[in-house]
Amino acid sequence: MPLVLRPMTTADTLSWTRIRTLAYHGPLHILTHTRPLSESSILALAHDRKKEIDKPHTWQWKVVDTDLPPSKDDPADNGGRTIAVAVWSAHNIASQNDTPRIGDEGKDTPFVPPELRLDVLTAVLAPLRAAQDDIMEDPVPYLKLDSLATHPEHHRRGAGRILLHWGVEKADAEGWRTYLDATPVGLKSYERVGFKIVREVTFDRGQWGGEGEDWWACMVRESKGASYERI
Repeated sequence: MPLVLRPMTTADTLSWTRIRTLAYHGPLHILTHTRPLSESSILALAHDRKKEIDKPHTWQWKVVDTDLPPSKDDPADNGGRTIAVAVWSAHNIASQNDTPRIGDEGKDTPFVPPELRLDVLTAVLAPLRAAQDDIMEDPVPYLKLDSLATHPEHHRRGAGRILLHWGVEKADAEGWRTYLDATPVGLKSYERVGFKIVREVTFDRGQWGGEGEDWWACMVRESKGASYERI
C-alpha cells in the first residue's frame, strides 16, 4: 500500500473533479442539484478547474496509490491511481501577483453546471463564510483547508491523513493558525492533530424541500511553530 503525496497539475483536474463528485455525494449534494451531474458538466468543471492550478497562495495535492494502475481520469504518467485530493489556501498574505491585470476582470468567471441549484448552495455556504470571516478576523496570515476528498473505494487507508499532515506541517513551519469546516465524518481526525471546535453551523434541508439537517464544526488549530503577534 505505497501511498505517495504529489502536487496536482492541470492534467489532474478530471480525476480531481471526479473524486470530489463521488466523495461529496449524499443528501446535501442531492438537494443542491436538480439531477446528477452529466458527463459534459464534469468535463466542463474539470476544464474550469485548470485555472486554479498555480494560483498564488494555494496548494493542490493528490495521494497516489502506486500499486494500482491509473484510472481513466488520471494522467497517463500518473504512476498509479489518484485516490484522494486536497486544496489548501493561505489568507491575509499580500503579493504583487494579487493585483489583477487590465483586461482580466472577466476571465475568472467560473463555470456553473446547469444541474446546480445556486440558490440552495448560496444558502449553505453563506453562514460558513460568515463564520470564517468572524472567527479569523485578525489581519494575520492563516492557512485554510478548502477541501479534502477521498474516493469512496479507498476510505480508511490513510490518504486523508497524509493530506492533512501536509497542511499541519506547513502551518507550523510558517507560524500560521489553521482553519477548516468539519463534518462529523472528519471531526475526530482533525481533533487528533490539534484542531478545536470554536463554532457550530447548521443547515435545515427542510427549508429547501429536503429532509434532515447538516452540521459543521468551525475548527481552529494554533501553530506549534513561530507565531505572529495577534492584533
